[in-house]
Amino acid sequence: MTRLKDSLQQIREARRASLMAYLCAGDPSIERSVEGLAAAAAAGADLLEIGWPFSDPVADGPVIQAASERALHHARRADVIRAVAALRARVQQPIVVLSYLNPLLAGGRDETLRELSDAGADALVIPDLSLEESAPWREAAAAHGLSLTPFIAPTTGAGRLPQIAQAADGFVYAVALLGVTGSAADEAESILPVVEALRAHTKAPVLAGFGIGDAQAAARWRSRGLDGVIVGSALVAAMAKDGPPGVGRLVAEIRAGLDSVG
Repeated sequence: MTRLKDSLQQIREARRASLMAYLCAGDPSIERSVEGLAAAAAAGADLLEIGWPFSDPVADGPVIQAASERALHHARRADVIRAVAALRARVQQPIVVLSYLNPLLAGGRDETLRELSDAGADALVIPDLSLEESAPWREAAAAHGLSLTPFIAPTTGAGRLPQIAQAADGFVYAVALLGVTGSAADEAESILPVVEALRAHTKAPVLAGFGIGDAQAAARWRSRGLDGVIVGSALVAAMAKDGPPGVGRLVAEIRAGLDSVG
């Protein structure tokens, strides 16, 4: 958790935008997915998000769904932990693990959190964990030095923002549109008032995800005051097409787009 907080603070002090890069563990193999995220780190990603493959990733669009399906042919629980450890051995950036609840529960919540922490993870993103049910998970994660990332969305009501702010010990994940990851859509203006209202309750960085796949989109979100962006489906597609070099090229382009905004 300290590594995550320190990194986010350094980015803020440098007046830069955070770029979090996502790939699915085991797509196309554990080794190649680690190489892809290492390439993202070398090209300018500040945070690395590694996905735990799951059979029913309901928040994800067809690109990440297909990546999970490919990974599930050979990646099991121990392989995901191994991927986190292998990535930690290669990079200094914070590692964020995205997982739905079932994989985390299958091995026992506390045991899984301990293993992820020991492997070098810094934070968790759990898309199907509701805010109302998150307190026990947040406490368990904190006991193992992990941050649990809260969400906001265009539909988030003002009454929920203080609780979300209280939970934000790392960053806040802003779901930028009503849809699934990788959706082709214009910027969802409706998330911007939610972000502005949240800032009255917390200084935690707010990173926008869903539907952000190129330098132009990243720059537009930065120009609207977001602290950074999360890129997933576009990088998964680049990985499938051109491997780690393709991931590195796209991350470098998005990094340049973010840095072009003063």
